[in-house]
Amino acid sequence: MRAALFCTGLFSIALAGAADNRAAPNVLLITADTLRAGHLSCYGYAWKTSPNIDQLAREGARFESAYSVIPLTGPAHFSLFTSRYPQEHGARRNGEGIASDSPVIALPQLLRAADYHRAAFISAWPLRARLTRLNEWFDHYDEDLTRTYQLFNSSRWAEDVTPRATAWLAKNGSSSKPFFMWVHYFDPHSPYHFRENFADLERNEGRGPVPSGDEETRERIRNYDTEIAYMDWHIGKLLAELDRLDLRDSTIVLLTADHGESLGEHDYVGHGRHLFENIVRVPLVVRYPGKVKAGTVHRTPVSILDITPTLLDLTVKPALDKKTLSATFAGRSLAPALLKESKLSHRRIYYVTFPGKKGIAPKWLSWLWVTNERLPLKFGYLEGRRKHVWSPPEKELAVYDLGRDSSELHPRILETGTPYEAETKKLTAWFERTESRARQQEIAARDLEVLKSLGYNQ
Repeated sequence: MRAALFCTGLFSIALAGAADNRAAPNVLLITADTLRAGHLSCYGYAWKTSPNIDQLAREGARFESAYSVIPLTGPAHFSLFTSRYPQEHGARRNGEGIASDSPVIALPQLLRAADYHRAAFISAWPLRARLTRLNEWFDHYDEDLTRTYQLFNSSRWAEDVTPRATAWLAKNGSSSKPFFMWVHYFDPHSPYHFRENFADLERNEGRGPVPSGDEETRERIRNYDTEIAYMDWHIGKLLAELDRLDLRDSTIVLLTADHGESLGEHDYVGHGRHLFENIVRVPLVVRYPGKVKAGTVHRTPVSILDITPTLLDLTVKPALDKKTLSATFAGRSLAPALLKESKLSHRRIYYVTFPGKKGIAPKWLSWLWVTNERLPLKFGYLEGRRKHVWSPPEKELAVYDLGRDSSELHPRILETGTPYEAETKKLTAWFERTESRARQQEIAARDLEVLKSLGYNQ
């Protein structure tokens, strides 16, 4: 077992006004909600669902095995921006934010110190400012959620968010200040609208088998795939605007997802309560013209925790000044691998998930609420091709050999004995070391109803 389970890196960046940062690259971060890597054609899917993402991968680097740390939108994005596990930053469930007095430092805050103009365009309720306070990290936070989903205006489509993002680019992209722009798309999330204009998908010859199953499963997969193709078309429009404004060469584009989705595998549809590969494995593509070699594929497993240290290395680290602000991250920078094509060392990739709220209750019935539990609902790690997932409530540890069983159908189940005790003791120690004292954030009754409508409540 490796001595260091909690991988750290120290980064320093210039404080606001401390250095001339006009030459720093722009950053366009695209996060696609509920996008499993295995349904993109550049990741070997049977259908050509993602021509624009495929092109982005051909023009940059693709990470074959990238993982989320938690299959929930809000907590996953907090982990991406802070390079911290959910038990560290404190947002364990959708609807929770980071405490205002938290010592955790986020990427947008660090880029603000480097005089970046920061804009965000979000497309779903779990990222709303009044729940997360994410707006405090940005100069411009666009969250006009006008699409009704299960009786609530809790989301919007790609066709709603892309024009706003491109308009902001046209107005601010040529500023003397570099920009950090985050565009979040929600379309692959349930209820999987059928996008008729994107239903005629070409076969990705020589790639994986065509999805099968009963009629309901095939329809669900078809709809999900059309959502990806629809979103991909809008991502193409966003990237085309970069080209039109002559910003391609000066902009790092990073595309990833908060988590994936189970479409019926293991008799489960959705995400949030399981840690199967189709739920925690996500795409990760980085394009940086003239710096990152086009068409590169990295096969060593990485985490979304690596995104913030990587972007800092690619943007503001060269502009160091004597007055510095230091931040400690759980992830590591992938910049050496991207810029020098050096080989990444292998390390453990951890992921967790927590139980949802038990329901809506007035404050005087607070005993009905789930508090910060001693251990997660499920958590575990990937090391090489061996994967461990522990379910403390069931006192069950599943061990998968992904090299032989990529579909995770034949785990070795440990419930008692020395191997079980040894592994669970190590996992418990890791969790307790990384756990923070973040305060619980109460959620209003209306927000709990939206949470339930999105499928995140028990």
